[in-house]
Amino acid sequence: MRKLQQNKINSLYSQKKIRMSLKKQRNISMNQFSLTGQIKSLKRNELVDFESSLERDYIHILEFDENVRYYYEQPLKIEFDDRYYVPDFYVEYWSGEKEVIEVKYNIDLIENASKYVAKFKAADEFCNTNGLTFRILTENDIRNEYLYNVKFLNAVQIMRNGIESEYFNEFELLERNLKKLKRTTINNLLDICTSCELKRAELIQYLWLMVIHKKIKVDLNKKLNMEVEIWI
Repeated sequence: MRKLQQNKINSLYSQKKIRMSLKKQRNISMNQFSLTGQIKSLKRNELVDFESSLERDYIHILEFDENVRYYYEQPLKIEFDDRYYVPDFYVEYWSGEKEVIEVKYNIDLIENASKYVAKFKAADEFCNTNGLTFRILTENDIRNEYLYNVKFLNAVQIMRNGIESEYFNEFELLERNLKKLKRTTINNLLDICTSCELKRAELIQYLWLMVIHKKIKVDLNKKLNMEVEIWI
């Protein structure tokens, strides 16, 4: 599957000055100036590398977004003027839209603007030629209440991955009562479902799974807590 996907991407972008591969174009190594590491990807069923905490946070968003078909870190090398530029991510959506993403802190963009201008210009030209969108994301785009919620829900999904079918009765209980209430808070729904504290603690885990799988709706741009409004 990985080899087939690589062949597909290589066939799409065949310009002489472009190299695109699912093999990372720049090695990510540990250093004292930035946070590097790996995240387990459920989308890709493998470890994904990051070289800053901001990249790590963006990976959390990609993992949660059901519109993302797949993504790869640093698969693209753009050569220009005897130099080259390796963007941080390639993202493809189920809609067919494709993006090349650079993740940078605002202060970095300001202090090193002259260093990046030619690289970003080359990336923008390449994307315009090949039907892609080039975007630069900063902490203003990534770090917000939505990210807080996504990181929490991703952790729940990893812990509970693959066992949802065992708890049909609990899901049905939550869904049935929420349909009656139409819109309510998490606390109120749990109060309606049970008066047992142990059962309540179990149900909240299943409720988060239903949020993850879009069986229960909530505004993820507001920080999740027991008083947020939920609905079917």
